[in-house]
Amino acid sequence: EFWRTLCTEHGIRKDGVLEDYATQGGDRKDVFFYQADDEHYVPRALLLDLEPRVINSIQNSDIKNLFNTENTFISKDGGGAG
Repeated sequence: EFWRTLCTEHGIRKDGVLEDYATQGGDRKDVFFYQADDEHYVPRALLLDLEPRVINSIQNSDIKNLFNTENTFISKDGGGAG
């Protein structure tokens, strides 16, 4: 919910593209997002978990295209509480 809320507040769609109405003003999107070379906004976040279910739920959600896959690590063996 955190990233969905930030996207809504800053006018960023679920695929990281800026909405037309959000191009004006200085709302400091760069605090939580960086603008990639292809003009998409990507969360400043590392997704790291030893239990893959949490990150798998993000990767299968409606905001999966928002995140950079290079910033994601899932342990192959698991190791969380299960």
